[in-house]
Parts: sequence; structure tokens; C-alpha cells
Amino acid sequence: MIGYILRQRYKIIQKLGAGGFGETYLAEYPQDLPVTPKYKCVIKRLSKPQTPDIDTVERFKKEAAILFTLGKEHLQIPQLYDFLDEYKEFYLIQEYIDGHDLSNEITSGKPWSEADVIQLLQDILEVLTFVHEQNVIHRDIKPLNLMRRYSDNKLVLIDFGAIKEISTSGINSQGKISTTMAIGTRGYMPNEQWEGHPLLCSDIYALGVTAIEALTGLPPQQLPKSKTLELIWRDYAQVSDGLADFLTKMMRRDVHQRYKDANEAIQALNHSGLKLALSPDTLPKPIKIGEKYGYINKTGKVVIQPQFDKAWQFYQGLALVKIGSEFSYGYVNNNGELVISPQFKFAGHFYEGLAEVWIAGKCGYIDKSGQLVISPKFDETLGFSEGLAEVKISGKWGYIDKSGELVISPQFDQTGKFSEGLAEVQINNKWGYIDKIGQLVISPQFDDSWGFCEGLALVKINDKWGYINRLGQLVIQTQFEEQNIPHGNFSEGLAAVNMGEKFNYMHGYIDKNGRVVIEPQFDVAFKFSEGLAAVMIGDKWGYIDKIGELVIQPKFDSADDFSEGLANVKVGQQDRYINKMGIFIY
Repeated sequence: MIGYILRQRYKIIQKLGAGGFGETYLAEYPQDLPVTPKYKCVIKRLSKPQTPDIDTVERFKKEAAILFTLGKEHLQIPQLYDFLDEYKEFYLIQEYIDGHDLSNEITSGKPWSEADVIQLLQDILEVLTFVHEQNVIHRDIKPLNLMRRYSDNKLVLIDFGAIKEISTSGINSQGKISTTMAIGTRGYMPNEQWEGHPLLCSDIYALGVTAIEALTGLPPQQLPKSKTLELIWRDYAQVSDGLADFLTKMMRRDVHQRYKDANEAIQALNHSGLKLALSPDTLPKPIKIGEKYGYINKTGKVVIQPQFDKAWQFYQGLALVKIGSEFSYGYVNNNGELVISPQFKFAGHFYEGLAEVWIAGKCGYIDKSGQLVISPKFDETLGFSEGLAEVKISGKWGYIDKSGELVISPQFDQTGKFSEGLAEVQINNKWGYIDKIGQLVISPQFDDSWGFCEGLALVKINDKWGYINRLGQLVIQTQFEEQNIPHGNFSEGLAAVNMGEKFNYMHGYIDKNGRVVIEPQFDVAFKFSEGLAAVMIGDKWGYIDKIGELVIQPKFDSADDFSEGLANVKVGQQDRYINKMGIFIY
């Protein structure tokens, strides 16, 4: 089928999947119009029953009409563009959802948090409520049929089962259509659906199983069953009694003890108090949605609507944002309120209560109320660290205190921030270190150097890197290749280093004695943050723990450090966030 053009309009370019009912393909359209680039759609090819008749065709049209209506009226159900009745097959032409299914997030051995599971239930029950109000049963709720759409992070419900049933039906001895197999997936189907009598509450059962799979990190086939054939799962999950009771009722074998439909289930969830578990305890994270930036909370919910041309992380309770072109930098609080209006041509983050701003070609500092507390009189400035900030006057760098007074006169070619009481400075192309009164305590002798972290600083001598202590003594010999600055600094007791030609220029990790504790095996390696470090294998990024085990598989196009339990990653050109289990929260 690859390359085949259906009805001179839809060109099949990739096979997406196959099952007992038919195949699914990715296609481009329209082939009969000079449109570039082509749009994408999904084509489902369904084999007709062995003994098709007029009733079969009419039933296909009726079910296609239902899908058409559902997709038109709800944004989290794919739109049906077209349906075709060819000689031996039925075809559905549907909207292509650019995203990934939840099997990429619900992975074996990696249980979700209770808050994440509640969010999943809330999201899907909202969509199912609309579906059930149309008296439609999905029939195949499972991770593979829940798509996370990249454009807005919403879950999309795909692959309704009624159409599949038509393609697996035949004509019985009385001349009526009969289903030859139960539609659904073993493990997710309740008993009544397995016997060919699905109800609205059958979808509730399947969603409950999906939630338990996420909560336990175990597929339903691996969970034991009671004498009444109900899943035994509570011993495999860390769960509150409230959520456990809610899920148990979703999956009762007796349909009369289950929530009758999605509306009843979501009402029970909303009144249970469980939603309180979703309250975020981290600062919002910036995210680009379309052409604008907004902020999401720890669950991936947009809490500050996209409205900024650029937005940065929060520092000390405020985030730098850009609106418009010139003189457009200001600050918002975590409620999204502009507390310092856009008025600066350029601005920096808040450090130690102050942020640098550029006014009329000079740099000064404001406080968190937006008040100018250090007048703009410097050529360049950087943020405060340990009470001092780097400033540039007439081509040389020095340091000021928080009153704006020069405490170390501008005399250095380049400088670094103070850390652990010392700052690196460059004099006559060599680097050394000064204390807070400007006294040279480690003489300029290095070709390059970086600030102290955990008692050691990274220095360069003759194209090789090593580490010195605060006395200037070389405690780890210069033996490493060019570093991923600043990721070569020590963090959480380890440092990422490039082992050089002997190890094919791969990166590993050393401890503070210079011992290799994680063998060189990564193309690029970053520092540890919150127990994990981003590493590149081939051209993809993943995360390792402190014994070097891959805990999040390499599947991202870029990856940042973890902060407050979340890390910013890229999938293609899409900005995403993951938690420490590797689950996309946006």
C-alpha cells in the first residue's frame, strides 16, 4: 500500500499499525491539488465481512456518521474527513494527531504518582462524558488509544470500536449480522463486553484498568485476580484510600456496582476531594504554545495563558517576560500578574533581590518592586552572587556591593561570579582567583578556569582540564579534554568529564578523588541535578542515575537539568516537560 494513491487524493506514505480488523496508514493529501506542503491524515482500511450485504454497508455509513459528529463537536476526538466503500474494503479518512500514545508514558516498572493518575482520570472522563451523552460506547479504552497531542498536551481519544465490529461481522443462519469476535482488548475488557454485550460502564471499567496500570507500573495481565475475578492491585500501589475506593468501584465485575457512565464517575471524582491532590507545589514553568509563551504547573495544566513573546524561568518569585519589540522586558509573579511593567530594553533575572536592567545604554539594578536602586552607570553588568556583582567600566571588570559602591575596582579583563568566597579573574590572558576584598589568593596561571563548586574548581592547562582546591593545589591532574562547561563542575559529588582519545572521546563521571565511577560511554554528559543527569547516546538524550543506570531512555532531541522534579526536553521542535519517571506532563 505504500505509495498507493486512494481516490487520486490520499497518498499512503507509512504503515502505522495492523490488527484483526484491518490496517492503519499515514497519508498525505490532497494529491490532486498543487498544495505544498501536503497535509497529513490517517487512513483506516477495514476488511469487509466475508458475507457483506446492504445492511452491512448501511451500518458502516451509520457508524461513520457517528464518528463524523463526535469529531466535529469535540476537539479531543479525531475528525472524520471522509469514508469510502471500495470493492473489498471500507476506508475511514481521519484527522492525524501529532503526538504519542500513552504507552510511551505508562511503562512497566515505573508507577505514576497519585496526582498524575487523578489528572489522567479527570482528562479522559471529561471526553468520555461527551461520548456517553451521545449514547456511544468507545469499547477499546487502553493506553494505545489515548494520544497525547503535542500542540496543546491534551489527551485525544482515538480508535472507536463500533467500526471494527462491522469488519468482523458475518451473516448468521437467520440472515442477520452477527459479531464473530468480541471487540476490545483482553485485560481491559469487562466480562459483559467479552460476551458481546458492551455497556457505557464498560468504558469505565477499561479506564479504571488503565489507571491501575499507571499507578502500579504493571500491565493488567501481570496482576492476580480474586475468586470473583476482580483485579487484586492495592498491594502493588502507593495509593490513598479515597483513590483506591474510586478505582475499585470503576472495576466492579457486577455492572450494577460500577459507575453507570462517565458523567456519574466524574461527578463522584469531583466531589471526592481527590482533586485537591493536584494543587501544584512548584513554580510555574515556561512553555511555548503556538507563537506565544505561557506557563504550566507541575501537572502540565496551563496556569498563565500564552501571551508573551518570550518567557523565562522564575527566579526568587518573579519571571522575566518580553512583550513586543523595544523596551518590552518586564516581570510577572506566579499568578501571571505583571508586577513590573515592560519598560526595559534588556533585563536580567533576580538574584539576591536585585536584577540588572538596561536604561539609555547603561546598566543598573532594580528591586522586586521595580524601583531603580542602583543607577544605570555601568557599561555591562551581571547578577549578584554572595553580595557582589560584576560590572564593566571602560573595558575593565570589577565588583560592586548592593548599595552600588565599587568594592573591587575595575581592573580585570574578564571575571566570574563569586562562589564559595572566591571568583575567577583574567589578567594578561591568564586566570587566577580573588577573594571578596580583591586580593589575589590564587595567582593567574591557568589558560581557563571556572568557579568553585563543592570545594573544587575546573581549570585548564595546555589544552587539558583538571581540578584545583581552594588553596590552588591541583588535586585532580589535568588530563581531560574540552569540557561541557559548566557541566564539568562538581555537582552532587560527581563531575562529567571527557575521557579523551583513549576512550574515543566519550564522557563519564569522576568523584572528588578523580576516580572514574561511571565509565565513559556517553557522547555528551551533563551535571547531576536532583539525582539525575542528562546524557546523549547517539543523537538522543536520556537520563541516568548516580550509578550510571539509564532510568529515562534516550528519546529526546535535547534535555535540560531537573528542577523541582521537572525537566525541559525537546521532541522535534516541540518544547515538553517530563517528571523524574520520564512521563510527559506537557
